[in-house]
Amino acid sequence: MKKLIYIALLFAACKSATKHNGIYVSHTEGQFSIADDTLIIVDTLIINRTGFQKIRNGQLKPKAFKTRKWTVNSPDAPPMQITADKIQIGNTTYYKLP
Repeated sequence: MKKLIYIALLFAACKSATKHNGIYVSHTEGQFSIADDTLIIVDTLIINRTGFQKIRNGQLKPKAFKTRKWTVNSPDAPPMQITADKIQIGNTTYYKLP
């Protein structure tokens, strides 16, 4: 019975992710870095692209890039809070582009 409930919840979560297809962005500045994040959601696939610049001794270092991919409810996916026009992953809030 527990497996059936888990499968039903998993299916419902995957189905709800399709409503949130689109591009979400976030900009973060701190004492040691500046980062621009982009989340691209297509069906159950989520692509996170990050461009960041480290700040060392008051100087900006060259921009570096990182890309991560995961699917909704996969074991390596971070916990997410999804609302109508924004997504929260940890302390980072991503806003949907029109």
